[in-house]
Amino acid sequence: MFSSAPPLSTRPLPWWRRFGPLLLLLALAYFPLFWQLTSFPVQQWDESRTALDALGILVHHDWLVIRYLNEPDLWNSKPPLWTWLLAGSIRLFGPTELGLRLPAALAALTTVLLIYAAAARWLRSPLAGLLAGLVLLTSPGYITFHVARTADFDAMLTLCTTAGVLSWLAYLRTGRRRWAGATGLSFAAAVLTKGIAGAMFGPGLLLAVALTGGAARLRRPAPWLAAGLVLVLAVGWYVVREAAAPGYLAAVWDYEVGGPAGNQLEGHYKPFEWYFNLLAEYKFSLWLLPALLGISLGWWTPRGSRPWWLARVLTAVVASFYLVLALTQTKLFWYDAPAFPLLALLVAAGLTTTFRTVRAAVAPGRPLRYAAQVAGVLALATFPYLNQIQYLRKLSNHRFENHQLVYGHHLRYQRQQLPNLNRYILGTDGSFNDSPEFYRLAAEYQFGHWVRRLGPWQTGKAQPGEIVVVCGRQATATWQQFFQTTVLVRSDSCLTLQLGPRR
Repeated sequence: MFSSAPPLSTRPLPWWRRFGPLLLLLALAYFPLFWQLTSFPVQQWDESRTALDALGILVHHDWLVIRYLNEPDLWNSKPPLWTWLLAGSIRLFGPTELGLRLPAALAALTTVLLIYAAAARWLRSPLAGLLAGLVLLTSPGYITFHVARTADFDAMLTLCTTAGVLSWLAYLRTGRRRWAGATGLSFAAAVLTKGIAGAMFGPGLLLAVALTGGAARLRRPAPWLAAGLVLVLAVGWYVVREAAAPGYLAAVWDYEVGGPAGNQLEGHYKPFEWYFNLLAEYKFSLWLLPALLGISLGWWTPRGSRPWWLARVLTAVVASFYLVLALTQTKLFWYDAPAFPLLALLVAAGLTTTFRTVRAAVAPGRPLRYAAQVAGVLALATFPYLNQIQYLRKLSNHRFENHQLVYGHHLRYQRQQLPNLNRYILGTDGSFNDSPEFYRLAAEYQFGHWVRRLGPWQTGKAQPGEIVVVCGRQATATWQQFFQTTVLVRSDSCLTLQLGPRR
């Protein structure tokens, strides 16, 4: 398995050995990343809020000041790169679950391919790349809501930070300016995606310099020019945005920088060891021991070897990142998403190098058949892969339990049944939830409908003869309590009602 020895013949390897692992990884990526991607309604909290911001760009024709409910959005004060990408996707595919989630799924797929290429290069084996990609695809901390499976910021953030770390690794080893430039561009994109979160690998990058003895690299202008690029683009955005609608910088401090670091925002407090416990108990439990083995490579493999470089740089970045997260007061489940591609590489490095060492000691000079190598990689990933698919199936079974999330499915069905209906009320149960608001705005943008949203305390604003769409028993009961109603369309827990005389 993972043979790195060059062939004796000068003939090129057959295509199935050169590209087979990559093609196999692409095929296996379908289920974790794309299977049932659009079957889930837009999720409450961050996904629906981000979706509203992106759709608002198209509705208000303003790509600079992101708006929420017609006002500048100061709660979601992140830079605009991801929101711009979502707006572009919505314009292409419509304000649907596909239009929202396809960019995140493609960012996740690109990250998997980046990890494949890095492992194949640094460990000199496409099968090591296959293993690294499969580890990432079977990591519950990565293939989950808010990262690879929803339209949140973190899939794009993780892609940018992963590219930045790998570029920095290449720069420290080679000293080539292009890798320093790639580092700067990657982290500039990360900062423009999620603000301060895009710079949280910074301490780890400096620690990597110390662990690899690369201080001489910092005496060249290239890394400082790269850091300057990040700073100029970030400061440029914040200055322009503050000038466009004052109050933005104060919101950035409250919700992104000073607030989360020093305070427990919105009750999201967890103890220091919380992220480490999650790794061991759930998010990376099946791969944690091989990852620790990969970390150890930096201290027992020959200095200057590829595994030595890979292990030392990734260990520095991952360890520093988790320490920063642990010290931050506000902790959320998905904040450590950028660590998982690097952990996947450490797993591949640990298993690959260990196997080669044992193989050389036990059976020197006896090559292992290629089919056996492929089978070994797949055997390692089979249980985690099936476990990941089972997790996604369980999520699917519960996707309609929150009735306030399913308005979009009903409104699309309603349009098929009543194509001439274009004015109606969206009656919600009064809970704070941006998902119905997104589907309301989507119906106006996509179908040209005129839709009012009313809570249960606002039934007095409706008149007999109007049409109201309700989902869930609580929202339905409120309207049927005050009006006689006729059911026009029914789907799942949703009804389209025509209001009759008041009771």
